[in-house]
Amino acid sequence: MQISFDLSNDELTHFSQGAKNRLAEQARQYTLEIISEANKVEEMIRENGASQEITESIVVQAIRRNKTIRKKNIRTIILKILSEILLFISGLLFLPDMFIKSDNTLNMFYFIFFLLLITISLILTIIMHFKDGE
Repeated sequence: MQISFDLSNDELTHFSQGAKNRLAEQARQYTLEIISEANKVEEMIRENGASQEITESIVVQAIRRNKTIRKKNIRTIILKILSEILLFISGLLFLPDMFIKSDNTLNMFYFIFFLLLITISLILTIIMHFKDGE
């Protein structure tokens, strides 16, 4: 069985041919992802020895799972890890005694280093929250 669908020209009025081609490819890719996810869902709930059958409810579950499971690229993962590590280190480095030298003056080197570290870690954390949509 071949699955196809038609869109009216009114819906694609301002689309260039390249945009139409890209839309068709993305629709095909999305459909393949749903099919793959439906196979995974069916495999999870299938009883031993039962024949394979994907029902409408399995497809609905696959659509829900596909929306919630987003594949993250390696750059995002590295940024999250770096953000967490820098926040942890900046927490460890918050030692009030280190900000003041023995002659009761401000330890400028330590203060600037700590300020720079906490600023970078906070910026990375904010970026990651906006990127994740949280």
